[in-house]
Amino acid sequence: MRLTTPFSVLACAAALVLVACGASDEPPAATGPQIIAAPVPPEALPGCAEIAEALGALVQDLQAVEPAGSRQSGPDSHDLRCTWRHADDGGALGAIVIVDAQPLTEQDMRRAGLYVDDPRAAALGGFIALPDGAFDGGAVLGPVGPQVIVGAVTVTLAGNARGSTAEVTMDQAVDGAIAVHRLMR
Repeated sequence: MRLTTPFSVLACAAALVLVACGASDEPPAATGPQIIAAPVPPEALPGCAEIAEALGALVQDLQAVEPAGSRQSGPDSHDLRCTWRHADDGGALGAIVIVDAQPLTEQDMRRAGLYVDDPRAAALGGFIALPDGAFDGGAVLGPVGPQVIVGAVTVTLAGNARGSTAEVTMDQAVDGAIAVHRLMR
């Protein structure tokens, strides 16, 4: 099974906020062109510390569950998953970065009813995928967050809407995912 089917990405994002990430070595952050023309190699993915820095206030009061995050690699895709929790109030936020050799396309998402047109994603040459294609930027981020897809790279944030993460909105999740995309440029 591909790691990047729409429902597996959403399921992985939901799982990020519920379980701890596994250990792995954390590679240095990498930079590249403004538009990603080829899949980003596994060693070029930013680490969880760099992702946390890009997410800024979203994870400010949270602690990394596993500082190095967890990584999976298959013949067609590879990913990095990072999770942060609040020690006292149970709030949690997760981020997943998936690089797919056969990326999901705008046409795929339109046919599946998951496509959301968004100027922030479009500025990077991408789009958002979300169940039912229904996006309410002011809604609270839950275990199924918006997928910001730019070329071969999908970035998704998800939360458990508890404690310090109870006020994180879908708009903030998109802004955070865009910031993570920019780490790879």
